[in-house]
Amino acid sequence: MGTSSAQQDPAQRDLAWLGYHPRAMAPIVALTVVASLIVWTGRWYLDDLSELADRVGSLALFALAWAVWPALAAVFLYRVVTYTYRLTDRSVLADFGFLSRPIASVPLTDVTAVVIGGGWLARKLKVGWVEVRTADRAVRLPGVRNPQTFALAIREAVAKLKAEG
Repeated sequence: MGTSSAQQDPAQRDLAWLGYHPRAMAPIVALTVVASLIVWTGRWYLDDLSELADRVGSLALFALAWAVWPALAAVFLYRVVTYTYRLTDRSVLADFGFLSRPIASVPLTDVTAVVIGGGWLARKLKVGWVEVRTADRAVRLPGVRNPQTFALAIREAVAKLKAEG
């Protein structure tokens, strides 16, 4: 996480702590399964793929279809392990891991809107994204399980803080 004073303040009380949910990668995994199956079995029913396999070598084409899987596993593990979202009584904090720049915390007093979204498959899987908006920026939190619940928690924290102060 970044080094803002809100993140270093031990007096902030945690209201929710979430991370990237594994189900959020289900659509890309399903698409990769279909694409891999087409490549692996396409030689028998796709003439163009069969010609390509003859030119580049069927083992090279087969290996290419397998090569996608370690990369997909790496992305999956990185997101599940490093993406964290924390809601405190004063701010929303997001950390996208060591490969991305630190995200400054979003003070609840600055929040103007909390929006949720995701595709139809994401809604079926009960995952999506939550976007916390202020007057000058928006922080999107992808892969949130039950985004409606997390968005409601943020909205309630914002309302409570604004009512107190």
